[in-house]
Amino acid sequence: MSHLKQPATTATGRFARSLAVAEVLLIFVFFFVLAGGAAPDVNEAHYLSKAKHYWNPDWCRGDLFLESADAHLAFYWTIGWLTRFLSLGTVAWIGRCVTWLSLAWSWRRLSVAVIPDRLWSLLTAALFAMLLRCSHMAGEWVIGGVEAKGFAFVFVFLGLEALVKNRWSRVWIPFGTAAAFHVLVGGWSVVAGMMAWLVTKEERPAFGKMLPALVVGGGIALVGLLPGLMLTSGIDADTVAEANEIYVHERLAHHLLFHRILSQQITLDFAYLDVAPITLPYSHLFLLRHLAIIAVGVALWKLVCPRDSSNRLYYFVAAAMTIAGIGILIDQATMYDEALSAKLMRYYWFRLSDAMVPIGVALLLAQAIQKLKLSRPAAAQWALAGCIALVTLNATDIFARRRFDPKPTSIIQAQPREIKRDQSDRCYQDWLATCDWIATHTPKDEIILTPRSQQTFKWYAQRGEVVAWKDIPQDAAGVLEWKRRMDEVFPSRIGGHDLAAHGEHELRRLAEKYGFRHVVIDRTQNRTPLSFVRVYPERWQGRSCFEVYRLPAVSK
Repeated sequence: MSHLKQPATTATGRFARSLAVAEVLLIFVFFFVLAGGAAPDVNEAHYLSKAKHYWNPDWCRGDLFLESADAHLAFYWTIGWLTRFLSLGTVAWIGRCVTWLSLAWSWRRLSVAVIPDRLWSLLTAALFAMLLRCSHMAGEWVIGGVEAKGFAFVFVFLGLEALVKNRWSRVWIPFGTAAAFHVLVGGWSVVAGMMAWLVTKEERPAFGKMLPALVVGGGIALVGLLPGLMLTSGIDADTVAEANEIYVHERLAHHLLFHRILSQQITLDFAYLDVAPITLPYSHLFLLRHLAIIAVGVALWKLVCPRDSSNRLYYFVAAAMTIAGIGILIDQATMYDEALSAKLMRYYWFRLSDAMVPIGVALLLAQAIQKLKLSRPAAAQWALAGCIALVTLNATDIFARRRFDPKPTSIIQAQPREIKRDQSDRCYQDWLATCDWIATHTPKDEIILTPRSQQTFKWYAQRGEVVAWKDIPQDAAGVLEWKRRMDEVFPSRIGGHDLAAHGEHELRRLAEKYGFRHVVIDRTQNRTPLSFVRVYPERWQGRSCFEVYRLPAVSK
């Protein structure tokens, strides 16, 4: 009789596989809707320009950031090599699709490990994306442009799936692979995983049984760890300490320092609804909303009372929160010792908790609804409808914002908040035209002096820059040189008045020192006339937000 049951079993298996594929594709489409804006995204110009230079050192030769130490070799070898054959925009879209599809696949595996029912992974993915967007404390994100962090979280999800299934030997290899792509994402995941192992009592394997997997995972992690260690190799302690202070306290304090996160301004902007933006100065909203979602998670955990394998996942979430808590204590204890603060706070203590708290709450919400179905089905239906309404509202808001302003996020972020929409669009088109002129009228090895606020010059103009605020090197020596150039090229005395405020004599001196012949002037910031030859735009082309001047040749 067994041979009579085989066709039905086979058909059931095919249907289950087809449904799994459909779920993954639906999650992918949802991620596309959330993050499918025009390239380059905020960090894509940063990552892909570095990747292109890694494979073609002649591209933008002489650029400070591109010729600094390489910290993300796994990313360069995974997706960066495509820049040898394809444009940066094309590589960005290929990388995005690969990342989003991989995230969709790995998320479904994790979600199904916690909630096995069909199609629930789509809801949990949407809840996770919404909660991460609305409750992060330190600016963390997972679903976005292509960069090393996105690939790292694919393997974090796979490691968490193994954790839920109590397959501890399969936890450490994905976490190690995550560290190969992004040493901090994977490294903190290993720490949180070990903390979860310590507090797990039921069916916990002995450390010795996990040791081979830990060794293999550690070996894979060296791909990301060794380049990180080389960033300070052979550099004296004083130089490293100074570089840490610049990196932590000046460039990335909004991600790294808890007391600076508390003092960030928050702007609520609903321009697509024709509503004036609301700025909340020095608000604690970043912290308060993060604490609120933690409180919701604790309440849901008490409601669900998980006694199954999913509890290991929530131990991991609690471990991530503990790591963040330690970071807060260190921040508060070292607030008045900048050297010690910089040394200890440069490790992104809040990165993992920013992502893991929304993950835990999203899955707990789904479990809570399923539990309610047994005792209060009507309440469960209302809760499910509410969740669907919220994630739909979140996706609609993102889509409406992109439709209202379809420019790349990297462009929007670099423009002043108070700029009007029509001027913003015009300056964007002028920026593209300016970069295109430079790409076609200057030598490929030309170094250009560019405005402070922009972050896409190399992407569009295909030329190196003297210095760029966005593109800070990762190695200690590079950080110090970046700081020296920023202070010299954009000193406090010129404020936000752009490069023309230097005056012609100072621009000549900078040109002689850094070897550039062309300077891009942002005319929205400064109208000071210059007697240098204006090569773009020509008189017949009319006015532009940006002008390119050619300085006299440097005398030998």
